[in-house]
Amino acid sequence: MSDAILETDRLIVEPVTLQHAEAMLAYHVRNRSHLEPWEPARHPDFYELAYQRGVIERSLASEIEKRFVGIERETSVIVASVNLSNIRRGVNQSAIIGYSVDEASQGRGYATICAGAVVRYAFDVLNLHRLETSYNPINARSGKVLRNLGFVVEGYARDYLRINGNWNDAILVGRTNEAWRP
Repeated sequence: MSDAILETDRLIVEPVTLQHAEAMLAYHVRNRSHLEPWEPARHPDFYELAYQRGVIERSLASEIEKRFVGIERETSVIVASVNLSNIRRGVNQSAIIGYSVDEASQGRGYATICAGAVVRYAFDVLNLHRLETSYNPINARSGKVLRNLGFVVEGYARDYLRINGNWNDAILVGRTNEAWRP
């Protein structure tokens, strides 16, 4: 196991390493149709091991991206994925957070647990001042997760993200770190 950022009786949330490549591939293949309405159109190579390894290698070498997985303790299966992207320093001190949950694991609180652990990591370890994200207005579950994590609605953007080949509106949300340290 990697250095976990959260361990509970049900889940382990840890940074993605090359050891996760096969399990990440299985996660994406298993959830292809489930995640398709919420994610960018994927190149066919996305569903190959070499591609997943490349994504992980680039992430590990990057200072502007960090990837995490939620692993169900009982089954050792990845049930959630959380990413921090576009990590900005300088006057901004912020990042974008994104997450997904395995279709078979919906409704168990895994999104809130995993994304919550990464929010704490971003604020406590990376000392970021702000996290932001967006969600599709028809995705009420994601809106609920973000509200539960303390994100507040900051706006509505028309044709904001190209998801699965189509431009989609988005509700913009953000959260600031009240304990940020200069």
